[in-house]
Amino acid sequence: MTDNLFSDFEPVSAAAWKQKIQYDLKGADYNNLITATRENIHIKPFYHRESTPVTNIPFSATQTQDWYISQRIYAGNAHAARKKALDVLERGAEGVILEIPHKNIDPSELLKGLPEVGIQIHPHFLDLDYFNKIHDICPKAYVHIDIIHQLVTDGNWFTNKDQDHQLWRNFLGNYQGYFSNITINTSTYQQAGANITQELSYFTAQLNEYLNHLDQEGALPAFAKANKRINIDTRIGHHYFFEIAKYRAYRVLTKSLGNLYGLDLQCYITATPSLRNKSLFDYNVNMLRTTTECMSAILGGADTICNLPYDSFFNKENEFGDRIARNQLCILKDEAYLNEIGNAAQGAYYIERITQQLVEQALEIFKNIEKAGGIVQSLFEGTIQRKIKESAQQELADFKDGKKILVGANKYPNPDLPLQANYEILPFKKIEPRKTLIEPIVPHRITESLEKDTIKELSS
Repeated sequence: MTDNLFSDFEPVSAAAWKQKIQYDLKGADYNNLITATRENIHIKPFYHRESTPVTNIPFSATQTQDWYISQRIYAGNAHAARKKALDVLERGAEGVILEIPHKNIDPSELLKGLPEVGIQIHPHFLDLDYFNKIHDICPKAYVHIDIIHQLVTDGNWFTNKDQDHQLWRNFLGNYQGYFSNITINTSTYQQAGANITQELSYFTAQLNEYLNHLDQEGALPAFAKANKRINIDTRIGHHYFFEIAKYRAYRVLTKSLGNLYGLDLQCYITATPSLRNKSLFDYNVNMLRTTTECMSAILGGADTICNLPYDSFFNKENEFGDRIARNQLCILKDEAYLNEIGNAAQGAYYIERITQQLVEQALEIFKNIEKAGGIVQSLFEGTIQRKIKESAQQELADFKDGKKILVGANKYPNPDLPLQANYEILPFKKIEPRKTLIEPIVPHRITESLEKDTIKELSS
């Protein structure tokens, strides 16, 4: 018996495979087997090692053994949030993500008794004195500040451009280690309807904006020596294999841009399923969607996975929804053993090729953004908003035409789970009219318009 069981078989070329397929089609057009995606990538019926890209970017950082289960907690009440954090950490979560809405929340009350590691903090404000208090209590926490994300979602800076950049720069420089890092939040782009290449290109443009600012201010050498990394807060889309490739592409783009600045940049990726494809129709299907989405992020190499409760957008926080979401990840880790494999996607011809195409297209869009003056300038000119709207409208048109299928909504509706006239919380984004510097980018779910029409009929 030979050591290699496949050595007895002659390798088959890509041309031979294609010829065999065309023969089996018996005259049908081979191109009918090619599928175009929203990213303008054409999926072929097969992939071969002859077309596998050769990359110099190591993927050793995408080991999946080290991914962590986390849970997002809204810290509107310090005592209640701390109590919930301690509870979920006892019941399967390995970390928590604390959303602090305002600086009246007492950090000592919020963080008392929480573990030293595994605490991510997302303040909705920019206050260095408050961050100093957090550091005194929990120096190994990770505090995430993204001033461009503030502009994107709110339409205004925290204060103004110059002051925000100065405070952000001080925030990075005041602490060694991972307490303060460059954080880039791409969740709004994705949930507003941006396709994957747009999401990746806006991430790259945002990272370049921050690195370029540090370079101009002479702070880049200090950043390079301060043991920092790039924190990326993302949302997971529905396209299973493309999402695996997306998370690999994030690392390629981070590494590549760092090389331009002479930096050895490492990134830490937190991934949460997107609300974009979640629906009130047959809402239990949302659990199936979040399961496969979490799997794709894990296999793509995300570091922290924070699942989305199936009812998070129409029910108040509840024990059942939170527990199911957390247990989904526990099953993937402890029963599906997705923490026992390393870099599972490496060598998969399809995923390797898609990763390369996503990177190439994202870099092209990034270059155009830079030619136009950078991402902030593009936001003020409305270019980014317009591109995302065009992508979202195309996706919505595909949904209405049946080209994009959401089970339970436009395909196989469940008559046993009809929509209700009222829900515990409003499942639709409510926009308050106000004065803004730019048009904010607003997340929308694909099924919203159909849901509104159905609920309107119920209420009439």
